[in-house]
Amino acid sequence: MVLVHRSVHVFDNDFASVSCAYFNRYPNPYSRTVKSIDTLAQHVGEDGRLHSTRLLKKSGSMPGWARAFMGKISESWVLEVSVVDPLNGRMETYTRNLDHTRIMQVEEYSTYDYDFSECKTKVVSEVKFSSGFKFGIKSKLENWSRSIFDENVKYSRQGMSYIMQKIEEKNKSRLLAQESSEQ
Repeated sequence: MVLVHRSVHVFDNDFASVSCAYFNRYPNPYSRTVKSIDTLAQHVGEDGRLHSTRLLKKSGSMPGWARAFMGKISESWVLEVSVVDPLNGRMETYTRNLDHTRIMQVEEYSTYDYDFSECKTKVVSEVKFSSGFKFGIKSKLENWSRSIFDENVKYSRQGMSYIMQKIEEKNKSRLLAQESSEQ
């Protein structure tokens, strides 16, 4: 059985701000687990959509009850694939862990859709948790992963908002500097 978690969030920001914040969301004070990000591939297709593949290195710790089965796993590699369609205000993202997949596979599918009439960006995410264990610890591990994910979603949203605020502040200061130099 696969445990599925679905969430919906609305950012009161335009699509350009949200998509820019997505690609610049690390580091931020709400996410201390991402240690590095490398862009593996990036190109703009003939349709004007940005295709990007990145590799993230994350750190964390396992609960005490799971260490007997998994040892001292403290780092994980995550693949992130995204497609940004700026003309239609849509971004699709997919992330999954690359290691420890026999213990736990976590896959996240998200869509970011801009509502042009409301000037807001809606994010719908679906996360699948599936453990390679057959019995006993399987459901406990999947439920633990989901609860940790629930906590991290809050921090992720705060981090995105923080980055959008920083981008907005930087843009305002650039505009002020430009206006003062023109006078």
